[in-house]
Amino acid sequence: MNSVSQRSSHPVKAHVPALAPGVSALAAFKTVAAMLLDHIHANHPGVIEGSDPEYLHQMRVAVRRLRSLLSAYRKVLPKAAVRPLIGELKWLARALGPARDADVFATEIWPPLRAALGPNPLLVRLDASWDARRRAASAKVHRALGTRRYQRFMHSFLRQLADDAWRAAASRRQRAVLDGSAHDFAHRLIERRDAKVRAHAHAITERDARQLHALRIQIKKLRYAVDSFGTLFGRDAVRVILASLSRLQNILGAMNDLEVAEHQVAAALAQRRGRAARALHAALASWRAERTAALRRKLSAVWRGYRHARHAERL
Repeated sequence: MNSVSQRSSHPVKAHVPALAPGVSALAAFKTVAAMLLDHIHANHPGVIEGSDPEYLHQMRVAVRRLRSLLSAYRKVLPKAAVRPLIGELKWLARALGPARDADVFATEIWPPLRAALGPNPLLVRLDASWDARRRAASAKVHRALGTRRYQRFMHSFLRQLADDAWRAAASRRQRAVLDGSAHDFAHRLIERRDAKVRAHAHAITERDARQLHALRIQIKKLRYAVDSFGTLFGRDAVRVILASLSRLQNILGAMNDLEVAEHQVAAALAQRRGRAARALHAALASWRAERTAALRRKLSAVWRGYRHARHAERL
């Protein structure tokens, strides 16, 4: 990870790590983890500058993917080494999450919702509320990224990736897995995560918002696994499966956005009474119901498409 003194000219997205055939599970872990740490570091200056919310988005994605990677390896790496890293990633996620959520709400969810709600004197006050929340969340991110805690975490993680202490501290059973094939490890991981996705998607048309949110989380974990270890498998199969997972994520993400929008506006209006507040509540409920129904109709077809792709393209 090289020092970055100036902001990159554009937000940096993660690249797919090139894992050589025959690479060990431990070597694959180190390669993917180092790539994700670099992904965080490369977007750091842009997050601090704050002119483009995509920098924050990319940093949050990298943190999520690192957490997912550590979760995948949690049984084969020494607990004493992994637990502190998981704890620090949770801390970082708690700092980044509200800021990214506020960005998404302010730039993607609220503008079309505001237009759909029609003229209302309360909208200007809601605009000010969202702006204040966004500034407060951004300030929290800046404080977290400016701490010694953040710097220690990044340097400690990189230092541990560079030595062999994890393998030396592992049990005989753990070392057998770590020294074994990354392809076999990734195959088992993808199969487990696919099984969780299918379990959460049972009777998908009858799932409530909470259950669909849980499904969305499982789909993200599966997508991270396929993307991180994708070069160990056939390129065409990986491309087809990732495309199917992306379509599922987009629909479930849009449904989650509708729920978030209704919750946010309802919370902001909780202490307000009168005709203007009642009109907003009614318009909001109608807006969400119409769009949710349309997305639910698409969801079944997209889910069938994923199941077909997963059956046809084996990893």
